[in-house]
Amino acid sequence: LGSDDENRAATKALEIYSHVVQRGWEAARQRFAREITVAIFWGLSPVACTYTTMFTLVRGLIPGRRPRRKPVVPCQTVAVIEAEEEVKNALVFWIDRQPGFRCIRTFTNVNDALHSLQRVAPAMVLINRNLADLAGGQRLDTLKSLRPNLPLFSFGVYEESDWIFHSITGVSAGYYLRRRPPLDWFDPIVEAARESNFTPQNLARHIRKYFQGLFEVSRPADDAQEMANLTRREREILVCLSKGYTDKEIADALKISVWTVHGHVKNVFDKLGVHSRTEAVVKYLQK
Repeated sequence: LGSDDENRAATKALEIYSHVVQRGWEAARQRFAREITVAIFWGLSPVACTYTTMFTLVRGLIPGRRPRRKPVVPCQTVAVIEAEEEVKNALVFWIDRQPGFRCIRTFTNVNDALHSLQRVAPAMVLINRNLADLAGGQRLDTLKSLRPNLPLFSFGVYEESDWIFHSITGVSAGYYLRRRPPLDWFDPIVEAARESNFTPQNLARHIRKYFQGLFEVSRPADDAQEMANLTRREREILVCLSKGYTDKEIADALKISVWTVHGHVKNVFDKLGVHSRTEAVVKYLQK
């Protein structure tokens, strides 16, 4: 709500609520910035993604100047396919701040992108996975056939980071989800940006090396000890979280209050050294 002061925050919340009631969610979304979590899926089997938290950028409030940084040569160009204007603005803002990357085109749907990218293609395309799953998915296959060497990755936009895990189903090969600050969002492919061989095959090698490196520096014995430190009830809570249960559903299943569930979830976070339910579930599944 843009303020640590309770009265100012309450006034802002009331203003947003009134706007939604009077003019609808679409109008409110265009006027007020909101916090979102955006996850880029670098791989799908196993699932490998980096996710970050940012604010949408509404028209008239988009910063114009970029921070100074050491230039990276060559600079890889990016196109984004995203339907919501405010999310698109935020994506462009942060992509332009990834070392070695610059967003040059944005599209509202796959159809518009297809017509443009047939003529001139960027180095990489990012597409909202909800758009890829629509009927236009056939056109997405057309784009892949026209540009087989064009790296194309999907991303998801979520109101909370916990929803990332719940949006992925039917994966048996594992999950590798890592939270990053907005400026480090492209970590898995930053090194590849410095190379002239910016192809799907070379990117896959860098992505695999990046996520494997996370496990090389981890300490499995410590992870096992963290799990062992959980109480029986906390492990039951963790199992329910892995099944996608809400706090109310966990409370009903275990016959405890929702407030008790909240307390157990907080203890799980503290003992596992995580900051979200998604991170806790991923750590549990990799135990």
